[in-house]
Amino acid sequence: MRTLLSILLLTLSVTNLLGQSSSPTIKPTSKSFPTNIQEGNENELSKFDGKVVAFNGTIEKIENTRNNTPFYRLKITDDNYLWTALMFKNEANKIGDKVRVVGYLRPNDPNEAAKKYLDGKYMVIAFGLIDFNNSNFLFLGGAGQQQQEWIDGKIPSAN
Repeated sequence: MRTLLSILLLTLSVTNLLGQSSSPTIKPTSKSFPTNIQEGNENELSKFDGKVVAFNGTIEKIENTRNNTPFYRLKITDDNYLWTALMFKNEANKIGDKVRVVGYLRPNDPNEAAKKYLDGKYMVIAFGLIDFNNSNFLFLGGAGQQQQEWIDGKIPSAN
């Protein structure tokens, strides 16, 4: 009886370990996490109004939204920037960090409290962020399909 119990426990342990090792992992390639915004000027942005964009930026300023998630002013080029609201918390990044974000480009329509800092014609509602320097990869939990598309080297779909 004792031997049978030992065999059963060993079998369950091995099964559990094998099950853990076969869980899916993120496997980026050299084509992963592409961008489609380079300059960030109004002419380029108007082509992506309402669509998913991905771009590199340097955090110039941080404000908190009403649900206490970051709102970044991301410098794209010397004279262009985009305000970007994250749909998740990010306590790892600070001013000066270079990040890559992916999200929806929307016309800027700030509420009364945000008008004091939110300027520009467009803003981005980000569902993903990568900081290659600090190995920080954040993604909205409900956007698994978009996450996989970006990892696979595609700009995520809006579905």
